[in-house]
Amino acid sequence: MRSGVGSGGRGARKVWHFMMKNARDIAWAASSAFVWDTARIHLSSGKPCLAMSVYPVESAGDSASGRSTEYVKNSVEIFSRDWFEYPYPVAVNVGGPVGGQEYAGIVFCSRGARGKGLWGVTAHEIGHNWFPMVVGSNERRDAFMDEGFNTFINIYSTKNFNNGEYGARRDSVRRFAPIMMRPSLFPMLTYADAIPRRDLGNLAYFKPSVGLAMLREYVLGPERFDYAFREYIKRWAYKHPQPKDFFRSMNDASGEDLNWFWKSWFAENWRLDQAVKDVKYVDNDPAKGVLITITNNDKMVMPATVEVKESNGHK
Repeated sequence: MRSGVGSGGRGARKVWHFMMKNARDIAWAASSAFVWDTARIHLSSGKPCLAMSVYPVESAGDSASGRSTEYVKNSVEIFSRDWFEYPYPVAVNVGGPVGGQEYAGIVFCSRGARGKGLWGVTAHEIGHNWFPMVVGSNERRDAFMDEGFNTFINIYSTKNFNNGEYGARRDSVRRFAPIMMRPSLFPMLTYADAIPRRDLGNLAYFKPSVGLAMLREYVLGPERFDYAFREYIKRWAYKHPQPKDFFRSMNDASGEDLNWFWKSWFAENWRLDQAVKDVKYVDNDPAKGVLITITNNDKMVMPATVEVKESNGHK
């Protein structure tokens, strides 16, 4: 963003000009009551970049918006390191009446948010600079490619911020599994405008983010997934991919045909229901080992991780 001030003496009219390249939408905010603070963002390329926050004085303090610039700076640095370098010269967070809204280079977060809530909304709205500002997916058509991908990268930004200060609960996926796999739920490839309002949070945000986390942690592994996901962002930066483009790019960059996963988790609403069916000693002799039979009770398949605890306590 560049600006210039018109010439003139005291009281003369001042004219500011702003420009930002590769911005798909714009917004601005102004108030004589704003507190304004800023910090340098460190990017690996060395390109200059600033984190800024403006908010009313009643929202100041380290328990509230006083940490906003810290949250902006860390979000941009984490996402840039993990996925794709931040392309804009500034990242601004405006504390005001808007609960959470994103634009290229500027986001709006509630002036009343504080602590973990302020971190969460800030990191989420800043994350939208990658989806859909850099990777220009169509939220009105494929909501999961916008909100879902962004929610996914938020999982790891929260884990990595300040040594896990606001780390997520480990049991959250297990608790929400019945909601994600409800038989009446629409598939994620449903057009956004056709998704029932009660299911929008699940299909646009939660289920796609959990699916990508499953793919990273249990199917491809972090190294292969991260390479493939970075390649997708790089290949489709400032373009407009559809779901099939994402699936093909991930298949190609990971070196694996993942169509079984895309079909079951994204194109269909299949359920994952795995169980230990049987445990038997080989030839009824414990010394020869044990045969563990795992069964799929529904259509979806996934790798199964088994923990065996012996009578002596060893695992």
